[in-house]
Amino acid sequence: MDVLGWSLLPAEVGNVYLFLILGSLSALLVSMAKAGFGGSIGVLSFPVMVYAFGGNALLAAGTQLPLLIACDLVAVASWWGKWSFRTVWPLFPGATAGVLIGWAILWWLTSMEGQAGGAAATQKANAILSAIVGMIALGFVVLQAARSWSSNPPAFRPVFWQSMIAGGMAGAASTLAHAAGPITTMYLLPQRMPKGTFVASTVLYYTVFNQAKLIPYFALGLINLKTAGASLALLPAVIVGTLLGLFLHNRVAERQFTAVVYVLLTLAGAHMCYGGVQKWLALAGR
Repeated sequence: MDVLGWSLLPAEVGNVYLFLILGSLSALLVSMAKAGFGGSIGVLSFPVMVYAFGGNALLAAGTQLPLLIACDLVAVASWWGKWSFRTVWPLFPGATAGVLIGWAILWWLTSMEGQAGGAAATQKANAILSAIVGMIALGFVVLQAARSWSSNPPAFRPVFWQSMIAGGMAGAASTLAHAAGPITTMYLLPQRMPKGTFVASTVLYYTVFNQAKLIPYFALGLINLKTAGASLALLPAVIVGTLLGLFLHNRVAERQFTAVVYVLLTLAGAHMCYGGVQKWLALAGR
């Protein structure tokens, strides 16, 4: 395709204009989330990217990962040294295992590509994962609302097994659908860090593990010349979104910030639940 000069766009992009609009919106959402809100609304960006590719989730995943890494590099420079490594590092062992689990599942899904029912199986897996992550996000909001009824709810202090489970879930969800945002928010926000420390700590986590995901994505061929061209076309939206996120972060008070995170997390969770169940029911009825 050579419309607007985007000769490297994948053939699956039927409408270049729609792709640029939805793809740029996806990149804008995730970069704004990472730079200013700790990634909580970034979970909305992957479904939008899937829509941009006409429902091809694997192609969307391969295109979005380089954009996520570009967001991370800009954000980590903006938040350098402001994170709490002591708070983030307990996630690392579990997240490493989660990335390996996600790699195995992606290998299984990509091995079915071209076989009968392969595309449907891929879509079902993404639908189920979306619904699970959405339910986890909504459950987290309900639990936090219950805790807030206390006059002075204690800060969450995770033990090893809690960090392992949270890290594993985040690593697997991130590898499969770039959907670690609700899980890392569930783990980090109740620890009641200052707003800037919370955002910087999520930036550190994403910077490490999004780059770790390059290994399975290259190994499985999810990142290639086609997806690289699509990523390059959407790169300007990353810059705009990062600047917008930093602008909003500096203008939202800490109490308002927490409320915004919970509201956006509720919207993200509801969206993922609804979209996942709807997609699964549609595929099951075929």
